[in-house]
Amino acid sequence: MKKIIVLGLIILATQFLNANPIVPPSNAAISELTFDSNGNWVIELKFFPDIMSVEYIEKIYIESLSGTSELKHFYGDIVSQTNILEVRNDSLISNLSINPLRDSISVSINYYTDPLYPNLVFGDLTTSTINPLRAGQSIALIGENYTKDKSPTIGMENDTIGMFGTIKGKIYDPNNFLSAYTLLAGDGLYNFKFDESGNYSARITSAKHNIDKLYYYTANSEISSKYYVMVTPVTFTTEPDTIVTVDFHIYYSTSSVESIKSNQENIFKITPDPIKESSFNYEVAIPVKSSNSYIELFNMSGQMIERHNINESKGKINLQHKLQAGNYTVRLFVNNKNYANLKVIIAY
Repeated sequence: MKKIIVLGLIILATQFLNANPIVPPSNAAISELTFDSNGNWVIELKFFPDIMSVEYIEKIYIESLSGTSELKHFYGDIVSQTNILEVRNDSLISNLSINPLRDSISVSINYYTDPLYPNLVFGDLTTSTINPLRAGQSIALIGENYTKDKSPTIGMENDTIGMFGTIKGKIYDPNNFLSAYTLLAGDGLYNFKFDESGNYSARITSAKHNIDKLYYYTANSEISSKYYVMVTPVTFTTEPDTIVTVDFHIYYSTSSVESIKSNQENIFKITPDPIKESSFNYEVAIPVKSSNSYIELFNMSGQMIERHNINESKGKINLQHKLQAGNYTVRLFVNNKNYANLKVIIAY
């Protein structure tokens, strides 16, 4: 009897699913934006069939800072081989204004509000990564980054022509975190190469950049958020076919971390912060009774200033030198393993 009931439930569930298929979350990205000679905007949408099938799309919305509008029709207009759709104001139920100097644009499908890609933001907005466009330029998506493109390809797959500038300079690695066989990458950085003298060059997307880490891999590892070197933060802007010179100062590497914790303050605490005297108190949440436990202090150029051995879970560190006011990094080592790194301010 139980088998008959279970079989009946399976049949009913199958019939329900056939009549009401489960629709997966819908996702698309604004893959390119440009303005024609009359100042009218043109958007290229890119759909992702590996995430969903276009036949599940019911409604598509474009949103800017001025409002939201729905596409009139789209099903037969999506180019089947490239999954690309061109959108203009006459594609929408109501006109949508996009400011060519500053705006934030997003696409949503079937009422979903969690898109795969972030908003396309440009101009002087706080979260903007792109300066206003010049005549004949577009903003294009490459990988997960937006970049200026001086060779727009609306209606076609984005290529890399006209998207990149060049970044070059020197990598300062005082603690030899990187081996000679290390390959580097970073947000918006491609074809990163450096030599034994620390000279490097790379292609870089044409955008605003704020780089505080470089991801790396060797022959035995892959690029991962677990493998990176921290660098003194640098901020700069690049344009297509321009060259910028930026030096990177490395002060920390995850290769020396035995166990990366989501909240390092649970392991290691320093008070007061800012440090206003020539000493500070520390507290460690893991056993430190080892001859190889110590605290190191680094300046923002990646130079180690002081090392203090510790053998208790809490105590006081008296600084050996009169340090300049500014930002520093304090690193905790237990049994020669780096467990936590905290940013502190010295303000006399």
